[in-house]
Amino acid sequence: MEAGTRRKVVIVPAKEFGLPAQKPPWSQQQLNHNTTAGQAVTVELFLTLQLVLCIFASTDERHGDNPGSPALSIGFSVALGHLLGIYYTGCSMNPARSLAPAIVTGKFDDHWVFWIGPLVGAIVGSLLYNYLLFPSAKSLSERLAVLKGLEPDSDWEEREVRRRQSVELHSPQSLPRGSKA
Repeated sequence: MEAGTRRKVVIVPAKEFGLPAQKPPWSQQQLNHNTTAGQAVTVELFLTLQLVLCIFASTDERHGDNPGSPALSIGFSVALGHLLGIYYTGCSMNPARSLAPAIVTGKFDDHWVFWIGPLVGAIVGSLLYNYLLFPSAKSLSERLAVLKGLEPDSDWEEREVRRRQSVELHSPQSLPRGSKA
């Protein structure tokens, strides 16, 4: 089959079914012509927010009964984000994914959208998960103390003990008699 025939077999049905036009070269992120910069920032913010919430929820060790695969959950979250956002902004969800093509092509039109949206979305997602959805602190005053940087010393001591236990290697000779490695 020659190139012209192959092209007709692929492109003509795609145009007939109304699939969007081909993306710009180098995977450059561009706004849809009907999307304003404010709308694009909002889209990127929510796409990154849902991804961050999914990552936190599927990898949080405080959930003892997490039966699913974190990799599968995160992969579905990325796929969902791309399906919903690619028409409007090209679906960056990651500033580095937009930076490299912009450097290669030298086009930085509306590039700030692909930094502000994902960064604010990640911050909001982190605060939302850690302080509202699944807080580790027990009271509001403890949560506010963490934001001010005044974490209780008992938390630091407990973390240090857990850190030491996770990195210490025990040889059978260093363990007390009767215990197993």
